[in-house]
Amino acid sequence: MVQREVPVASVHPDSEMTPRNRKALTRLLADQARAELFAAHMYSKWVRKAPGPEEKLRVAELAREETEHWYRTVKLLEELGVSADQVEARAGHDWFIPVMTILTGRLRWIDILMMSFLIDQGAYFLVEDFAQSSYAPWCKVAHEILEEEVGHPEFGVHFLEDQIRKLGPARVQRALDKWWRVGLNMFGPPHTRRTPLYLELGLKYRTNEDRRQAFRAATEPVIEKLGLKVPRLWRSSYPFV
Repeated sequence: MVQREVPVASVHPDSEMTPRNRKALTRLLADQARAELFAAHMYSKWVRKAPGPEEKLRVAELAREETEHWYRTVKLLEELGVSADQVEARAGHDWFIPVMTILTGRLRWIDILMMSFLIDQGAYFLVEDFAQSSYAPWCKVAHEILEEEVGHPEFGVHFLEDQIRKLGPARVQRALDKWWRVGLNMFGPPHTRRTPLYLELGLKYRTNEDRRQAFRAATEPVIEKLGLKVPRLWRSSYPFV
């Protein structure tokens, strides 16, 4: 296991950074900015699909929060000399967002709730890593985002309980079966070639697989508490298809 060499919140915008370290930091921030903007766009589109006043209000609040998270991340990049229109070019190659764009083209309300429950729960564990980042401004912002992200999966759980009462557990289970593998895949391969560098620089403290297992440990008991079953997997390792 790679040992962390840079302490939490010890690097600042005016700190001396090697080109390699700066590139790693800006890449991670650009990836996060892209993900936050994608989430903001999704929730914005889903306001009109929410069935009632309470649901519409909550989805709109989620869209606002995700937009604000994107804004904060972009501002961090600007401090590092990366403008908003350069973010996409700085981000890494990501298959998950293009696939999600296709999958989320036409969704029912139950799918939206299940995605909020699973995908937002997964996003929490990624931001949790950033809350221990060696880059002090990102560490601070990540802590603020975590305080808001806690409520995102709870939104899904609250309204999923309502759907179980209205539609019955079988229909909700089918939605879970559909999205469970997507939720597990969002963490990516267990190990990437950049993982050792991110761990060494203190930009992350867990591997993709570590976060996936933390996600499962937190989510599976909630699934069972809802009266649903954790879906069986055709494959026991990434990619889950």
